[in-house]
Amino acid sequence: MKKVAQLRVLAIAALLAVTTAFQANAQVLPDDNEFVYVAMDLQGVLDLTLATDPNVEFTFNTIPSYVNGIIKPNVTELRVESTVPWDLYVQAETTNWAQLQAFSSAGTSTVPSTLLEVRVMDGAGTSALNNFTALTDARLDIVGTVGAGDGVAAGTYLTTPDSHFFRVDYRIVPTLTAQYQAGFYGLNVIYTLAEDL
Repeated sequence: MKKVAQLRVLAIAALLAVTTAFQANAQVLPDDNEFVYVAMDLQGVLDLTLATDPNVEFTFNTIPSYVNGIIKPNVTELRVESTVPWDLYVQAETTNWAQLQAFSSAGTSTVPSTLLEVRVMDGAGTSALNNFTALTDARLDIVGTVGAGDGVAAGTYLTTPDSHFFRVDYRIVPTLTAQYQAGFYGLNVIYTLAEDL
C-alpha cells in the first residue's frame, strides 16, 4: 500500500513537472486591439406643422354679418414636435390689411390687423388664448407668458397631444360704424415656434 501511495506521489510530481515545463515553454501573446470612434450629433428639433388649408376666407355680404361678425371655428390646426422646451407665437405680418382689389371708392381702405381675432385651444380643449384676442404685428405668446423657463416641454403631438396640438378659431366683426371700403383684403398670420430661452 505504501508503494502505491509513493507511486501516486511520483505520478503527481511528474505531472506537475510536465505542466510547469509546458507553461514555461508556452508563449503568451499580448492582446491586439482596434478602436472605433463613435460620434453622436444630437440636433435640436423644432417642427411646426400646419395640418390644414393655409387659406381662410371670410365673406361679408349681409348687414347681420357686418354687425355680428363671422366666426370660423377650428380652421387652423397646428402640430408641434420638439426636442427642447418651446414657445408658440402668433402675430399679424403687418399693422393693416392689404387691399388687393377695390369694389368702391367710398369709405376707408385702411383696415387694421386688429380686426382679425384668434382663439387657440390645445389638444385637451383648454383655451391657450383666453377668448378671442386681436392680432397686431407684435408677437403674442400662445402658450404662456414670454420668459425663460415658461415654455412647453419637449415632445410630440403623437404622444402628448394635449400640449403639442392646437386648433385655432378666427373671428372678424367689421361693424357698420368703421365704414370700410368695399373690396378684397388680405393679411398674413404668422405662427412661430421658438426655443424657450
